[in-house]
Amino acid sequence: MKKRVALILALVLALLLGGCADNFLASVPNPVATITMSDGKTLRFELYLQDAPNTVANFVELANAGFYDGLEVFRVVPGALVQTGDPNNDGTGGAGYTIQGEFSANGIGNAVSHERGTISMSRQSKYDTASSQFFILVGNVPEYDGQYAAFGRAMDQDSLNALDELAGVPVDGSFVPVGSKPKIATIRVETYGYSYEAAKILPPEEDAA
Repeated sequence: MKKRVALILALVLALLLGGCADNFLASVPNPVATITMSDGKTLRFELYLQDAPNTVANFVELANAGFYDGLEVFRVVPGALVQTGDPNNDGTGGAGYTIQGEFSANGIGNAVSHERGTISMSRQSKYDTASSQFFILVGNVPEYDGQYAAFGRAMDQDSLNALDELAGVPVDGSFVPVGSKPKIATIRVETYGYSYEAAKILPPEEDAA
């Protein structure tokens, strides 16, 4: 018999509070993620904890565990987005689990719009299928609002300039970079002393016969 198990923990830091988690999150500084590319260029993002707390927690966990280090930017849609975060570097992989989609179509409010510089989670057609892959918007894509879990935004012009360079690489007809693909050196997130743990949806497992 197959079992589907969801860990009920969304944020360790929120559960430390005896009262309202929302009020507590309002007092926690937003984490800041730094994506350093293999060419030395960096992109900095403020992560919006109150808008997408579990999505932020998941990204922090993966990034600070080194999950993203060495991964390629495997998809570039000119004028629209760049996509990465897949250990298979081809759009098929993830972290071995999924998370709930924090967006309005899935019944969860999220005020972050999909405008230039926004970082958001990739997913399959089903809503709760985001895992590790994410995309960064080069342009404004308002039709993604309410459909994907946006969770942060680029903090400065240098980050946007680096994003434009990533988006300017040549691609084939499937939007795959041609030749040497841009590669992430590291992603690290400053959490200002707070610990994060995401609620995860584990894949079904077959019971032993």
